[in-house]
Amino acid sequence: MPSPFTTQVGASTPFDGTEETDGTPVSPAFVSENVRDGIIEAREEALGLPRFTLALTYSGVISNNTYIGYLNTLPGDTTPVVFPFDCVVEEFTFSNSRSGADYTLEFRKNTTGGTAFFDISKVNTKFFSDVTISQAFSAGDQIYIKYKDDGRNAKDVVLVLYFRRSL
Repeated sequence: MPSPFTTQVGASTPFDGTEETDGTPVSPAFVSENVRDGIIEAREEALGLPRFTLALTYSGVISNNTYIGYLNTLPGDTTPVVFPFDCVVEEFTFSNSRSGADYTLEFRKNTTGGTAFFDISKVNTKFFSDVTISQAFSAGDQIYIKYKDDGRNAKDVVLVLYFRRSL
């Protein structure tokens, strides 16, 4: 017995998974019908899984075909961002000090060549965010983010990756 007080109470206690808005029940937030299964469901489906951010910066005017890394003194193509555990990159933000910048960002996994798994182009844009990236990485995988100049170069860049740990 793993604990001196192991019981079946959690598996036999009813659980109401409906969510209320102003006292009015809405569609079930959980499908579980007992407490034990509700706890397991919450763990597996939680939006609150550990989330992390990683800020990548480039000070000064960024040139065409530059890989954005931890810092511009550590180029992203020779010093890649390496993930320490299984995770999913779910979104990112990009900001720079020039409002008239035109550029494309290309995201690659484990290589600087080949087809990007995600790319996005912006015209006359100082900052933006994107929540459609959703790419899984395993522990030890690298991400390479290439900046391509499509007009006026961005300056003083910060790109923040938002990711969550995978189960």
